[in-house]
Amino acid sequence: MSANFIVEAEVRTGSGTAASRRARRNGQVPVVVYGGGEDEQYLLVDHNKMILQLDVEAFHSALVQLHVGDDLQRAILRDVQMHPFKQQIMHLDFQRVSRTDTITMTIPLHFKGEEDAPGVKTENGVMTHNMTSLDITCLGSDLPEYIEVDVSALSTGDSVYLSAVTLPKDVELSTSYSEDDMELPVASVLALKGPSAAALEEEEAAAEASAASAAEREEASKE
Repeated sequence: MSANFIVEAEVRTGSGTAASRRARRNGQVPVVVYGGGEDEQYLLVDHNKMILQLDVEAFHSALVQLHVGDDLQRAILRDVQMHPFKQQIMHLDFQRVSRTDTITMTIPLHFKGEEDAPGVKTENGVMTHNMTSLDITCLGSDLPEYIEVDVSALSTGDSVYLSAVTLPKDVELSTSYSEDDMELPVASVLALKGPSAAALEEEEAAAEASAASAAEREEASKE
């Protein structure tokens, strides 16, 4: 179950570009809420509070409690528009969702046991994340905060494939995935590429030649 987040909002009275600019100057973010069989609703939220919530990974895949006065709506974040070069939120889109609605969301992956994987712990391999999120379908009440992938048993050259990922109860992969996608790696352990044998031999020969040259110079200086 995803974490609980509360977003306090107020109804936006003005409309258009000028009203949005004025709201941003006042430290607020224009918001539109849609879906759920109701008309679009135009709101304002506090920018500083919202920027803190956006920094929390779980907020982007959570069923949010949207408070507008005495009205409570449940919604999911669908779009964030940021300023091109400033740390400023320009606009937010939320979609109304009930606990009984079936929704499709992008959920982050969390990898468990990376440091314990033999390929990393004893074989000097490197863990790579081929995927960082998955598109899933579930009821709003079953929306997970993240999906855990156990990589603790991977040796060098091993992978965890999409077909082997364990999903939470009542959660399914989105229909956007094909049968071929099931064989895609989610995480792998790769061997570090060291210097070739030829390079090592060349380096060793150069070191021996340098040592011999130094010895000859030292012998010549004694004479």
